[in-house]
Amino acid sequence: MVDLIEIGSDGTAIGKSTLANRISHLYREVGRPVTCVRIESTRRRGQDPGAADTDIFIPLEEFTTAATRTGGLVGVLSPLYEAVMLIPRTGGAVIVDWPGGTAGHRLEVLAATNFDATLASMGIRGMSIVMTSCSAEHMAQAERYLKGLEKVAPNLPRALGLSGRNGPFDWPVQSEQAEAFARLKTAAGDIPQLRIPLVAGRALQVCSDAGLDIASALMLPFDKLAAHLGVHVFAASACASELAVWWQRTGAELRKMLEVKHADAGVTV
Repeated sequence: MVDLIEIGSDGTAIGKSTLANRISHLYREVGRPVTCVRIESTRRRGQDPGAADTDIFIPLEEFTTAATRTGGLVGVLSPLYEAVMLIPRTGGAVIVDWPGGTAGHRLEVLAATNFDATLASMGIRGMSIVMTSCSAEHMAQAERYLKGLEKVAPNLPRALGLSGRNGPFDWPVQSEQAEAFARLKTAAGDIPQLRIPLVAGRALQVCSDAGLDIASALMLPFDKLAAHLGVHVFAASACASELAVWWQRTGAELRKMLEVKHADAGVTV
């Protein structure tokens, strides 16, 4: 599987962190050590879910100090680059969970570091996943994001993550959403698409509110899960069923996407 995965979007509440956790578990399932780099505000930081072997936290507030750092934003993100540089020696993988609203910052550091060429020179295979929900605004943001990535890092493989968190990607013909999706698919071209199903019954949200990782929730007996979630045992059983379906379907989609065979590091599939 690829060595470095970056997950980003300009929108919020799309499911980037949940996807980062699922990918972390996928690597651990195959016995590969994984580091998750989370860039987020200290005000919104929750408990480390324990999905990765190592979690690195970079406060979003430190972006305001970029002008005083060596390398600017690259200096702020030094813990990320230090983790990436360890990949050839450790054989581990790195997952980067970018916060919403930072697409411009991410494109800036990709251009400044000549990111795709630098990864290729180190023999590191990377992939950038751009996430979107079914809203017209999010899809327009993802379209711009993909075009920006193609411009500043043309040899970094890209993928489009279609998150079902806010509903399915199915609208009336000629609606605003249908037209936005058509433009997004044109911008995406032939890159892999990851379809992340909706979890019914607010199962993801109640686990998040309880500070419970999905994998941990699935391993708990129903009575203990009910106690953690503050619901009765029948509701806990229903949540577990929905989570199990999501876990299986998302894992299958990820395996198809991440196990793509690359001819050479940094070559777009």
